[in-house]
Amino acid sequence: MTEQSLEEKIRQQLKRSAWKLQYEAKKKYRREIQFTNEKWDIGHTEEVDSQMFVEELLNSLPERERFIIQQVVIEGRSEREVAKRLELSPSRLHACKVQALQRLRNKFALA
Repeated sequence: MTEQSLEEKIRQQLKRSAWKLQYEAKKKYRREIQFTNEKWDIGHTEEVDSQMFVEELLNSLPERERFIIQQVVIEGRSEREVAKRLELSPSRLHACKVQALQRLRNKFALA
């Protein structure tokens, strides 16, 4: 498997997991909103909730892992480029990225 296809596969898994989390958060939000009488822009509120949830999950990671996920998965930088910046070997960076994604998956399962 090439580095690019592995990167794309990981990106797709992260997007799927984020979608599942957003879906569950929306279901929960809709159940809670029924008890309020105020008018809200639900679309905007859900978007903000989703962003806050993703930020909260990323902030739960150790600093190095959070940086790696932000750079490689979210911003699309190459593992080699990020490894050079962090002064790590590409294989060590990949292992850190896999570990971080596993932590995120576990947190998604608990949410």
